[in-house]
Amino acid sequence: MPDGLNFYALSLLIPVLVSIFLAIQGLKSRYAARGRLFALLMFLIAGWSAFYGLELSADTKAEMMFWLKIEYLFIPYVPLVMLFVVQQYAGLDMRFKLKQLIYLLPIPVLTMVLSLTNEYHNLYYENIVLRTDGDIPLLQLEVGIWYYVHMGYAYLLIIAALVILIQKLIFQRSLFRNQLIFMLVAFIIPVISLSLYLLDLFPIENIDPTPFAFAFTGLAMSVSILRYRLLDLMPIAREHVFRSMVDGLVVIDLKNRIVDVNPESIKIFNWKRMPYGESAETIWYEFPQLVNHLRSRESDTLELEIPVEDKLRYYLISNSLIKNHKDKHVGFLLIIHDITMRYQMQRAIRLNQEKLRELNAEKDKLFSVIAHDLRGPLGTFAGLTELIMQQPDDISPEEMQQLALDMNKSARSLLELLENLLFWSRMQRDDVQINLSSLQPDLFVNDTLNLFQDAVRNKNLRVVNVLKSVKVIADEHMLMSVLRNLISNAVKFTPKGGIIHIKIDQFDAEYASIRIKDSGIGMDQQLIDKLFSIEAKVGRPGTEGEPSSGLGLILSHEFIEKMNGKLLIESEQGKGSTFTVLLPRAN
Repeated sequence: MPDGLNFYALSLLIPVLVSIFLAIQGLKSRYAARGRLFALLMFLIAGWSAFYGLELSADTKAEMMFWLKIEYLFIPYVPLVMLFVVQQYAGLDMRFKLKQLIYLLPIPVLTMVLSLTNEYHNLYYENIVLRTDGDIPLLQLEVGIWYYVHMGYAYLLIIAALVILIQKLIFQRSLFRNQLIFMLVAFIIPVISLSLYLLDLFPIENIDPTPFAFAFTGLAMSVSILRYRLLDLMPIAREHVFRSMVDGLVVIDLKNRIVDVNPESIKIFNWKRMPYGESAETIWYEFPQLVNHLRSRESDTLELEIPVEDKLRYYLISNSLIKNHKDKHVGFLLIIHDITMRYQMQRAIRLNQEKLRELNAEKDKLFSVIAHDLRGPLGTFAGLTELIMQQPDDISPEEMQQLALDMNKSARSLLELLENLLFWSRMQRDDVQINLSSLQPDLFVNDTLNLFQDAVRNKNLRVVNVLKSVKVIADEHMLMSVLRNLISNAVKFTPKGGIIHIKIDQFDAEYASIRIKDSGIGMDQQLIDKLFSIEAKVGRPGTEGEPSSGLGLILSHEFIEKMNGKLLIESEQGKGSTFTVLLPRAN
């Protein structure tokens, strides 16, 4: 055979040319960064194969040693770039690979340097002998300690790449399974060849079959690229669509295992890592509605409340079937759409509708009060004045005194109602200033009772006071209004000869209590439940026909709440009522 020409060297033209072809394919603009990384891997394989071919075609040891050193400008980096290509295909974060590079690059660099300078330390090859007893001259390599470091490192990276590919093959949706199979075959073939060489199981001694195996690698990768568009589908379909979707996307197989997720889904569910292959029931155990939705296999939508970054957000979850090219059902695609803004808008609309309904009810209540409750006192007052005007000379002093008493009663009732209407109107406009301070309720009780002494005397009521000097945090005007309305009701709904108990005491460590108990007509539970509803008609006349709108009690309840207090009610039909006001104690 002529010098420089042999079958082994010429056969390596196949992996070289195929690798160069694939590198050119990867550098096409439509493949972007993903293609460039793949092109780098193919370039490294082409360099390894080409210069190994030149080594096999050389006749002298010096020439062979020269080409062997050139090979190691490529060999150390092949496993590392192979791992990065697989990770990129699997969709792992690029930032993660950059961090890996800092820790993984030193060993390939050291391998390259040590192989280039081996004659000075023999750490990579302890001895290199030229063998001429075969068909062609070959180098017999006795490896050194760093060779084992390099091979251990290379196998670890290759195993990691294969594990990622196998995981993707197990859990990936059918659209990309053929790509994965050819990619797995492309990487396994040179690994098997290298293993046979290292274990001295390859039939031809002193020839590394790995570069020859790259021919089959190139063939498998060519089918994956040209037939199944390895570099084309993934960047466009997954990178630019799947990953960039503002909605969360989760691909689930028929066994309810997670096949793929996009970054927005990871953010929504606060996953720390990609949950490939995990059961949906396991990762979504906190959301039983979602799990039941998946089990039902229904295409209906589901609204779900999910805490995201310490805030509740609302999502509309819909699913669609994934079918393969044979129209066979192979999985589901969950689409998780953020409807928080829509939910908040709908909630605001509901609140506005409720507020509008309340305003309409308040308007109707106001008109009812004006039409009915004001009419009574004003009608009485007008009738009495008309009687005085028509018969001024026929009215005795005693009758005049009684008429004056009745007019005063009507005027006071009218004044009480007008004050309540004024306060209520201001409350609806949020026009009530609250000035909380330390007050003694017992001082206000006596002043309030003076307002009703005529009514108490006319109905022959007995008022029993047990007033302790306790201090509360309250607004003076609100406290006066509450006492005035509650005592007025007690007087109004207690029949002649009845009794009213007013007690001020410490309720507990937090509250002081003002309790107003009467022996009046009482209320049933149905009426109690309606007392604070502006829509309900709870007004009823007192035992002597005194008018009542029910507005004073509603106003008192709102005032008490604004003063951070509580209003407790106990009542029984025909036996009287007890109203207990709880107000925060002053320190």
